Amino acid sequence: MSDKDQLIRELDQAPDFLVREVLNFLLFIKTRTNQIPNQEPIKKTKESNIPDFLSFIDQVNSEIPTETNIPKDLAKNLDHYLYGSPKEFEA
Repeated sequence: MSDKDQLIRELDQAPDFLVREVLNFLLFIKTRTNQIPNQEPIKKTKESNIPDFLSFIDQVNSEIPTETNIPKDLAKNLDHYLYGSPKEFEA
């Protein structure tokens, strides 16, 4: 049985809300891969036990910048950063 046949069989048995989620995810992936023409193709991992989906996730994660400008006190002063309330200072 091919992957496509297995997916169709699983979708036939899945509830409607789950089918909707799978459809949204599939459309997201199709849109994303069409928007990045210079993207290197997703590596096939037939020689290893890692599914192709995990390779796709690894590729997406590798495109996320490692350095961010998130403040170290974000959790403590979330209201300050979102709404401008006074900052709580550490004692």
